[in-house]
Amino acid sequence: MKTIKEKKKEHQRLRKSAKTRRVTQRKPSSGPVCRLCLQEPGDPEKLGEFLQKDNLGVHYFCLILSSKLPQRGQSNRGFHGFLPEDIKKEAARASRKICFVCKKKGAAIHCQKDHCVRNFHLPCGQERGCLSQFFGEYKSFCGKHRPTQDIKRGNMGEESCVLCCEDLSQASVENIQSPCCSQTIYHRKCIQKYAHTSAKHFFKCPQCNNREEFPQEMLRMGIHIPDRDAAWELEPGAFSELYQRYQHCDAPTCLYERGRDSFEDEGRWCLVLCATCGSHGTHKDCSSLRSNSKKWECEECAPSTSATDYAPENSSDIPCCSSTFHPEEHFCRDTGLEENPGPSWADWPGPSLLEKPESSGSRRSCSWRSKGVKITRCCKKK
Repeated sequence: MKTIKEKKKEHQRLRKSAKTRRVTQRKPSSGPVCRLCLQEPGDPEKLGEFLQKDNLGVHYFCLILSSKLPQRGQSNRGFHGFLPEDIKKEAARASRKICFVCKKKGAAIHCQKDHCVRNFHLPCGQERGCLSQFFGEYKSFCGKHRPTQDIKRGNMGEESCVLCCEDLSQASVENIQSPCCSQTIYHRKCIQKYAHTSAKHFFKCPQCNNREEFPQEMLRMGIHIPDRDAAWELEPGAFSELYQRYQHCDAPTCLYERGRDSFEDEGRWCLVLCATCGSHGTHKDCSSLRSNSKKWECEECAPSTSATDYAPENSSDIPCCSSTFHPEEHFCRDTGLEENPGPSWADWPGPSLLEKPESSGSRRSCSWRSKGVKITRCCKKK
């Protein structure tokens, strides 16, 4: 005979299991289901990509987290190296294991803690706080033995998630703390969505851009970081405009009868793009270019004549005229202008006011006249 205390415990257990069955009851599905968890494709951020081939469908996360499923093939065979015959054997093994959450068979994931006998379906385990790690041996743990963080809950109700700006959850398993910015706490679902979007090469701390400590801690706490390009890199046609060639004549007066947006492949109405920026164009006739001309620069990229330094012939022998004077070089002033010393070096005019240099005698000299002042730079002939 059972005592009253034992009867109460059994009654509570039955009520709890009945409540769990009602919450997790599966509706009959007419579509494809995962062979390992017996559920529909679902959210790829939680269950991974749904893979299907030859009437065999599985979640990607169920594949890599199943406790006894080996990966014996190459990456191009089966499902990322998991062979169909091995998946069927694992499903047969799981059919004898009962999920501790929904009390149904087909639990392919086992808690990796020593002496723990709990098995669970991946979706059921996520509902009850189980955690799976997506690195190394791809271990899974039940809610009692999962890795934890020491999150200070003193001001939990006053803080908000940095990513979604909403209040944090009171349940610690639904929050995750940054290892590098210890005062920053996020929703687990927000971090998982961020990792799924940015992927391995762009995943970093949203606060301090830490790329080492932050990803490692997120992996330990069960965040899946895909090893692929970011989501914005995979979007079809996301950067298609960058591969389009500029096709417009920007000349002040376009002479082509068909308009600025039309051009020919060859001849006088061929469109020539700016050799520097490539974002401006002109018809050859619209800018008076020669028929064999292939290079042209727009007004924004072409150097201004006033800003161009004058370079005399034989520039290898004669120093180039520049608006920058070097104090270490020797400059000679014309002695005939001692009475009018002229402006100081700091007030010396730019190259736009300088005239063409003159040369004479055995010495080659460069002289500039500006506002009645003559400065001569002497260089000995080699």
